[in-house]
Amino acid sequence: MVLPRGLLALAVGVVGSATFAAAQTGSAYCDSASGICFAGYTDTTQGMTMGVVMPPISDPPSDEYIVQIVAPVSDGWTGISMGGAMTNSLLFPMWPSGSDIIVGPRWTDDYVLPTVYAGPTITLLPASSINETHINAIFRCENCTVWEGGSFGSGDLSGTAVIAYVSSSTTGPADPEDVASTFNEHDFFGFFGMDLSGAHSDDYTSYLGSGASSSSTAASSTASSTPVSSSTSSAPAAGQTVGPVRISP
Repeated sequence: MVLPRGLLALAVGVVGSATFAAAQTGSAYCDSASGICFAGYTDTTQGMTMGVVMPPISDPPSDEYIVQIVAPVSDGWTGISMGGAMTNSLLFPMWPSGSDIIVGPRWTDDYVLPTVYAGPTITLLPASSINETHINAIFRCENCTVWEGGSFGSGDLSGTAVIAYVSSSTTGPADPEDVASTFNEHDFFGFFGMDLSGAHSDDYTSYLGSGASSSSTAASSTASSTPVSSSTSSAPAAGQTVGPVRISP
């Protein structure tokens, strides 16, 4: 399915993203549901929060990070671009499927529907939840700092990055249970800039030590977990998990 207008606008918008991001800059916040502190940004108009935390700076550098995406459960789908653009970037579209969270990596080199991208290993952490108002997806992404056509922070994990985020207000994917489902173009997109030097945490290993609900590297695989409770978060999502959390990367 070709996504002409909205996603083309995302590509055009990134040309001015450096100026745009200067006005919308990520900052530190902590999610009380998981105990993880991220560097990220909250768009109060869209009800979305996006955050990233990375391991301590090392040589050679680590290839992983933890991502949080909080979005209204009423949105058809939402997502972020780790490279700040639609094309040649690592993309994470996300949507609800009943009481499950569906999220997985995608990629495209043209203004068409991004396809499932092989390579990253995605692990959904147990504090991820769905309640009556929001989805709170927290996942570890390994082999995710470099991808075909680009890299996080343009290869400098202590430099700066521009992250793009999108949402579709009402229309969800054609098959919500399938991570490879087609979906319509987004209705909204935005950007924020982030100083990656402040996104590294000495607590990264302990963040992972809380466990994980599911993990996969194959595009066709699915996994389920038992329900996980969560407490009120400093991000918009709050409350108890209403069912199993699932990831299908």
